[in-house]
Amino acid sequence: MPAPPSLPTPSRALSASATAWFVTALLGQWAFVAFIALFFGGALVTGDPAGVNNKPHITGYVPGDLPGNLQFLGHALLGGLVTLAGVWQLVPALRRRWPAVHRWNGRLFLCVALVVTLTGFSLVWLRGSRLGIGSDVSISLNGLLIVCFALLAWRSAMRRDLAAHRRHALRAWLLVNGVWFLRIGIMLAGLVLTPLGVKIDYQGPVFILTSLASWLLPLAVLELYFRAERTRHAAVKVAMAGLFGVLALATLVGSAAAVAFMWWPVL
Repeated sequence: MPAPPSLPTPSRALSASATAWFVTALLGQWAFVAFIALFFGGALVTGDPAGVNNKPHITGYVPGDLPGNLQFLGHALLGGLVTLAGVWQLVPALRRRWPAVHRWNGRLFLCVALVVTLTGFSLVWLRGSRLGIGSDVSISLNGLLIVCFALLAWRSAMRRDLAAHRRHALRAWLLVNGVWFLRIGIMLAGLVLTPLGVKIDYQGPVFILTSLASWLLPLAVLELYFRAERTRHAAVKVAMAGLFGVLALATLVGSAAAVAFMWWPVL
């Protein structure tokens, strides 16, 4: 009689669940990048930059405002680039096979992240591409943390402190993806609250709380993951693995809802 299959160790369960969440996030981010390329890139290719105003929630194309229009489109397209660069950095097989590419792509990711963040500050506070003061403050705090952790990741890499570099780079990656997490969060909030008759508007408490959670919650989960990695308590690792399983399902549902209700209808 063959021996029954052995159960995975808590450490392996934690690693597998983190990988499962990353795969679902990868699918959602690819969908987001595809939307950016088709929507904003399509506006440039077709010579119809005013087409970006089909998403009218923020200041998009303004006739006669060439610097502002270029900044807006550049910010959006570079956001897609930084998402792709960040995904490459997190795939272990790619890091091992092409370490030089990993290093140069890491420099690209950090530089573009800083450019996207700084142009984002300008768009919000100077050009007026805003949804509401609560959202503006949340976006700005997110941006400040991106700058901090991007610089810390760069410094730790220069010092060859790989453990610190990994922690700071992961924090920077999550923060850079705050705009994606926000869209996933809004979709999940809508799926839960809309049937209850709760309206979500861009200056209401639900949107503001979701905006704050779009970068605070990922950072909190990451810190819990770091602690679970270090601990010797199997129960903590198993609990964290379960949390990643829930988050993977939520990410998959939120991404599918974003594609169906937010991105696909405007293409």
